[in-house]
Amino acid sequence: MKLDHRRPATLAARLRSARSLALALALAGIPFAASLTAQSLRPFPPPFEIRVPVPPGPLVSGGDHFLVHELLIKSFLPAPAEVARVEVFAETAAGQRLLEYAGDELGANMLPPTSQESDPARQRTIGALSHGVVYLMVPVARGETPRQLFHRIWFLLPEGDSTALDHVDIETPVERSSVIEIGPPLRGGPWAVFNGPSNTSGHRRMPLQLFGRSAFAQRYAIDYMLVDAEGRAAPVDGGGNDTYPSHGAEVIAVADGVISTLYDGVPENTPGVTTRPEIFNLSTAIGNHVILDLENGRYALYAHLIPGTLTVRLGQRVRRGDVLGRVGNSGNSSAPHLHFHIADDNVPLGAEGLPFVQDAFELVGLCPEGGAEPCELAEPELRRGETPMRDQLIRFPG
Repeated sequence: MKLDHRRPATLAARLRSARSLALALALAGIPFAASLTAQSLRPFPPPFEIRVPVPPGPLVSGGDHFLVHELLIKSFLPAPAEVARVEVFAETAAGQRLLEYAGDELGANMLPPTSQESDPARQRTIGALSHGVVYLMVPVARGETPRQLFHRIWFLLPEGDSTALDHVDIETPVERSSVIEIGPPLRGGPWAVFNGPSNTSGHRRMPLQLFGRSAFAQRYAIDYMLVDAEGRAAPVDGGGNDTYPSHGAEVIAVADGVISTLYDGVPENTPGVTTRPEIFNLSTAIGNHVILDLENGRYALYAHLIPGTLTVRLGQRVRRGDVLGRVGNSGNSSAPHLHFHIADDNVPLGAEGLPFVQDAFELVGLCPEGGAEPCELAEPELRRGETPMRDQLIRFPG
């Protein structure tokens, strides 16, 4: 390769041009600094990598709309740093402030590597050369979903014997057309929506590091459990799988599609005991399961089914309402229930969870968190184009 000896001269020419520009601006009464962006005038920004795994799409419940997403923060500091505040604006920093987390509320919506930490101040702290996750559920007015969100993340940084406050800005687009409308995965009810969409459910707080990245396949996942006439999803005094109202209920296709994954043969667990299959891997962790390809990069997962009850074959095209299998207690499960979610790839847990709405269901009550106490029935409310939310009690048509 021939060396270009003209490059130093070219660089010098560029420097002379910059000086000439500065002189021209000064003669015109315009400070040279004004010609530079504010970003270029700042000192080096805090050394954090911050990203949003997938653009948020709107989650709909009653009159409320939310944009659900995460901020994955990786620190390159050799010392711990505290996240002081997180602000979210519509469109730009000059737009409407949609959400602000600070203090204990911020700590409650973060997940450091020591996920059992109960001290909010320590929950807000990202260790040296470590990472953290901020869980966001941003409220937006119906019909006013922004095209993008602007985030400003403030850090308390170690500086000698004190700390300094600085921030990092990031933007993410909003996928306003990404929400798919589906039919019911089950019939009748009432079904308790345990671990359903919220900012604090177990599904929401379970990122898995698979295939070289953190995946949030269960971002919008639901554990459905059928309740009896007394509002109980489990026997009062315990019992076998067949004593649970959910056990054996038919699971059905939420839309027309093609069976893209099947797994069968995982034995059922003893209720009330969190057991695992003898061979524990990405397939057996969710027990016997079916994945239904809904096309356009959307895949519906049905997990923890009874072994031997899958009624479909790989590659089979099914119609909405067709029976796929029956609710069971296989895999990483302690009671019969249907785990259901929609993701962007044909893998059980290594994809990204996508939002969805049911075309219709009745909201018929609420359940205490965790299901230890009976659910309480209320006057039915017909809901259309909404997502069942955590601890709701719902009934599907049919």
